[in-house]
Amino acid sequence: MAVHVVNYKRKAIEKLDVLSPDRLKVVLDFIEYLEQKEELDATLEILADEESMRNIRTADQAWEMGKMQEFTSWNKVKRHV
Repeated sequence: MAVHVVNYKRKAIEKLDVLSPDRLKVVLDFIEYLEQKEELDATLEILADEESMRNIRTADQAWEMGKMQEFTSWNKVKRHV
C-alpha cells in the first residue's frame, strides 16, 4: 500500500474521533455511497469493454449448453489465490 494511502487513512480516522454521532452517520452514509459508486464504475467499465462482454457471452452460452469442461473448478482456482 502506498505511503500516501496509509496517511490518508490515518488522517481520516483522526478526524472521525472528533465528530458527533450524527456527523459520523453522515460520514458512514457517504463512505457507503462511494463504495457503491466504485462498484458501479467497475461494472460500467466491464460493460463498455467489448472483449470482456464477448467473453462473458461466450461463457454464458457454454454454461447453458452444459460445457463444464470449458470452466475451471473452484478448488483448482483457490489453490492459486
